[in-house]
Amino acid sequence: MIELIVVMITIGILAVVVLPRFDLLRGFDEIGYRDKVRATLEYARKSAVAQRRYVKVTVASNGLSLDISSADPDSGFPAAFPRTLLLPGSGSNTIVPPSGGTLTASVNPLVFDALGRPFTSTGLLITVVTAYAVSGNTVTIEAETGYVH
Repeated sequence: MIELIVVMITIGILAVVVLPRFDLLRGFDEIGYRDKVRATLEYARKSAVAQRRYVKVTVASNGLSLDISSADPDSGFPAAFPRTLLLPGSGSNTIVPPSGGTLTASVNPLVFDALGRPFTSTGLLITVVTAYAVSGNTVTIEAETGYVH
């Protein structure tokens, strides 16, 4: 009987101390957010091509947002981006990271032209940084084509 009580106390102590440290879904959330950032950037690029407009992606530490120009791209770079580009199925133009995560970018804001290319001459690197680093947490945009990978 004493042995049973000792085993139960030991299991109780382990349950209180060890189990809260096992957050089994954290890695999935981080990988999912990286993929969501990649898909959102690809959506912004494809929207720029489909609508023949400049699309601006604003990167902040708490997420990213999409805006689209009303001006014709032949008239030059727009001074403002008055319309929000809503993401499919969400009714919003922003995505936010999981708790404790942040987002940084080497170019901010990022603008895709009407051909889907980033409106800069340098290669871009958008880094998704989360509280618990997962290998391969960067998203790259090719300067020549705008390809997101």
